[in-house]
Amino acid sequence: MNSKPAELEKCMGPLWQPKLWDEINKEEYLKHTNCYSYAFNYIDYGEEKLQPGEIHGTKYKETTCDEIIQKMENDYVNDGVEKTSFKETLPKDRYKIALFIDPDKQRKNTKDHDQDYHFYRQDCSGAWSHKPGTNDATNEDASGNAITNPEKADRDYENKCIQDGLEECDEEHNYPEFCGYFSVPKNSLYGPVTRFVERGDNDNDNDN
Repeated sequence: MNSKPAELEKCMGPLWQPKLWDEINKEEYLKHTNCYSYAFNYIDYGEEKLQPGEIHGTKYKETTCDEIIQKMENDYVNDGVEKTSFKETLPKDRYKIALFIDPDKQRKNTKDHDQDYHFYRQDCSGAWSHKPGTNDATNEDASGNAITNPEKADRDYENKCIQDGLEECDEEHNYPEFCGYFSVPKNSLYGPVTRFVERGDNDNDNDN
């Protein structure tokens, strides 16, 4: 007999549990769980944020779609990360994540050049959420709207900082470059999975 609650069987992704993630963020050795770990439904234990490539190899060298995707596929080589589309229906044991890039073209070739990547994930209800760096997980975009389609969401967090009149902001990026949707396996029906990843000496000075 299947003991899983019927509603969990119909989930399109991980459970959206904002209160749990708020509590996780209060813990010094758990708050470094970033958008990359969050997208795959992991809580990473450690003093630094996990970056693409660090699970199986070395951290990415360039902030491009091709590079981040390659490092992600290397990290989860046994999970069969597959390209998908927004409208494609996935098997019940898989869900979707989306990747975007901030190429920071305006400041290219300057000392302030600051590229970045960002992941979103589709949750149980079909809506999307994300975790900006060490900030709280949220299901809202930069305009405060619920994310039903990450491609159509406001991803200009730099502009939000300007509009809010903030001198310092934890989310100083705009992510205009869409890299794609990806199908990944569910690792749990009931909540995120805690793990510890041993890494080499990599530069982890990223906003994610």
